Amino acid sequence: MDEAPPGGRTTAAMERMYRSDRLLIGTFFAAMWVVLAYVLTQVWEIAPDGATRALAATTAAMVGLFASGALLAAAVHLKKRKATLYKEDLENANP
Repeated sequence: MDEAPPGGRTTAAMERMYRSDRLLIGTFFAAMWVVLAYVLTQVWEIAPDGATRALAATTAAMVGLFASGALLAAAVHLKKRKATLYKEDLENANP
């Protein structure tokens, strides 16, 4: 029972896993920006002055940009290495 599934089924499974991972990355992306916006609005309400608000907004923007870049890098990595990553997953899932 060490046989791999036929090529078509393997490719379909890889595509399904890739779509699922892309959806997860997109969900994390959206959730991150919602949380950042919520936290910024809460900080905005209690900030004592304009300088503190500017610092909070700048920090939120930087965190959002760097985290977005990291998620984009993860998505690019998955796309570039799709065959290798998901083939290994399928092999390990069917011992």
